[in-house]
Amino acid sequence: MPATIVLSAYPGRCTPGGRELALSIGVAVPQRRVEVTDLVSVIEAVAAFGRDVQAANPAASFEVSTRVVAGRKPHGFDAADKVDAFGGRVFLRSDVDQSALHRRLVDPAAAVDGARAPALAQ
Repeated sequence: MPATIVLSAYPGRCTPGGRELALSIGVAVPQRRVEVTDLVSVIEAVAAFGRDVQAANPAASFEVSTRVVAGRKPHGFDAADKVDAFGGRVFLRSDVDQSALHRRLVDPAAAVDGARAPALAQ
């Protein structure tokens, strides 16, 4: 039975002590709804969405989160999510400063007309 998940991209960065994420209330972040049937399809969806967000936001640092919104979670979903087996943190960078947390990410769905976020000056 398929489940519907929502993938969301939150600005963030890797730090020596872990990671920092910007979770803003009321600020739109890139999102995508996807139907999945197993953990492999979740991993594939996270990777594809992350690549799309990255293409629309050159030089951005962000984490992709997953949330089940309909249907049953695939077997092992919670355990896999807990250890980042879906790969959502792969898009976090350690070579960015605090300003990475304040960057507004362009949604790849809105970037289909060629709009892109400006590259950050490093």
